[in-house]
Amino acid sequence: TDTSRSFGPLLARRYDADYQVNAISGRGMVRNYNGFAADPLPVAYQFNTFDKTSEPTQANWRPGVIVVSLGTNDFTTALHDGEKWKTRAELHADFESTYKTFIRGLRAKNPHAYFILWATEKADGEIQSEVKKVADSLRASGEHRLDYVAINGLSFSACHSHPSQADDKKIADILYETINQQPNIWNF
Repeated sequence: TDTSRSFGPLLARRYDADYQVNAISGRGMVRNYNGFAADPLPVAYQFNTFDKTSEPTQANWRPGVIVVSLGTNDFTTALHDGEKWKTRAELHADFESTYKTFIRGLRAKNPHAYFILWATEKADGEIQSEVKKVADSLRASGEHRLDYVAINGLSFSACHSHPSQADDKKIADILYETINQQPNIWNF
């Protein structure tokens, strides 16, 4: 995978900005793709390695914008016997609570960053609905440097149903428009 061709680096180049990509395919906020057993993203995110022996050192990293896209792995497959959620409602509640905690943790480390949470229409709109609930709840609790963006019409034709290069360009274009609608986004 060449992440330099993904939406984050494409977007960063438009602003002549540094970027950092934190991604693990198949990991969800609370549920990994199709329920496979492994640390979900908020747990794995805390480490540089899967064996949890190395924590990231980001003492000088001060992002102005943090873009988060989670929910695809949580919601694109049916729940299975043996998973901790018996219903989609239970999964929704866990997802929303964990996502809000994750963003609050990122906010504590990045007090001036502007957050953009985005989601696709996959899973019959379930992902967008859940991420929008998270964004709305965070804003209602006082989080004002945060936006929610619905992104539709992606092909997901790259390897293992990931976004294609055309999809990444479309995502970058939409996020660029979103960022440019915030006149004070870089003032911190």
